[in-house]
Amino acid sequence: MDRFSQGLPDPQATPNEPIDECANDSCQKDIFEGDKVWNYDGDLYCSGKCLAQALGAVEMTIEKGEK
Repeated sequence: MDRFSQGLPDPQATPNEPIDECANDSCQKDIFEGDKVWNYDGDLYCSGKCLAQALGAVEMTIEKGEK
């Protein structure tokens, strides 16, 4: 029997369990192995937007004449 006779294991055979959750308290989305995340001070965030929000950054539009 050669190494290709059985094929690869079925990835759906074992459940994909989360390894952590987003550190943003208003999100807390599950984070799975292979997900692209942001790491800040040892905490994992599911997106740059969640990281910015957790740090207190606010998205805004600057109007003409404002600084």
